[in-house]
Amino acid sequence: MTEAQVKEICKGVIAEQRKELQDNDCGTWSKEARDWAINCGLISGGGTLPDGTPNYMWADQLTREQAAALFFRFAKMMGKV
Repeated sequence: MTEAQVKEICKGVIAEQRKELQDNDCGTWSKEARDWAINCGLISGGGTLPDGTPNYMWADQLTREQAAALFFRFAKMMGKV
């Protein structure tokens, strides 16, 4: 097996693992915080689930780009921008 083939297999495995995280599964401990973040517009989700509900992808990774958008929205809410 070549290095390129191994990399391609790994990319497929990672993509499948990420799909498992990109749904609305989440813990009950964060419900109040999640509801607040949605209601004030801090979190907007990333598309919709097959049933049409917003997909917030609660368990997925947060990129630096997403973090910047999150902090920017929060700063706007606080009147800092």
